[in-house]
Amino acid sequence: MGSLSYTIRGQDGTTVVEVLVVVIIIAVIAAFAIMQKGSANEQFQRQNVAHELKVAFERARFDSVKRRAEGAGPAEVFIETDRFTLRTDSDLSTDGLESTVTALPPNISIAIFEGVTGDVTVAFDKRGETTTTGATTPAFLVCNGTCTANDDSPANSNIVLITATGTVNLLPGGATLQTFNAPTVAAPIGDAANIDLNSWAQLTPTPTP
Repeated sequence: MGSLSYTIRGQDGTTVVEVLVVVIIIAVIAAFAIMQKGSANEQFQRQNVAHELKVAFERARFDSVKRRAEGAGPAEVFIETDRFTLRTDSDLSTDGLESTVTALPPNISIAIFEGVTGDVTVAFDKRGETTTTGATTPAFLVCNGTCTANDDSPANSNIVLITATGTVNLLPGGATLQTFNAPTVAAPIGDAANIDLNSWAQLTPTPTP
């Protein structure tokens, strides 16, 4: 009778510790992905708010120029930390300005770029130029959470800047603000005007009879 031989092979297995390590790694990766998604969503919301604020300024400027700031008065935008209000004469009457309030999403705020506290009103005259009540420079930070001009960056904020001529610019956080003065138009007056007219008269040929 032949002899029987048995071969005992080792069985590969996974220990509880190894399973726990894999589970922890998956959890960390999932949490990181969720955080990145949340951060991207907040940045999208911030950029959307900055764009809406820019559009509100442009609508106020257009309304004042179109009506030449007559009747109900100049259109304006009233800026608070958690909202802004566009005031225009949308019904073309003389009984006052109509208000459209835009509330900010959670964790989005508006700050004055130069660090002045309190609410600010930006109005536009009939030439489209801006006047600001509550701040020297009409520049605003739209931030994720809160930020100031000392810690703003493209990752956490956008800048909405209004120049002296009334044009509105949307800039990334951390950008250096350029200052533009309102253009001046000088016309000759008094003796200077007479000198110019005399010079022109001298250049005009006199017809011979």
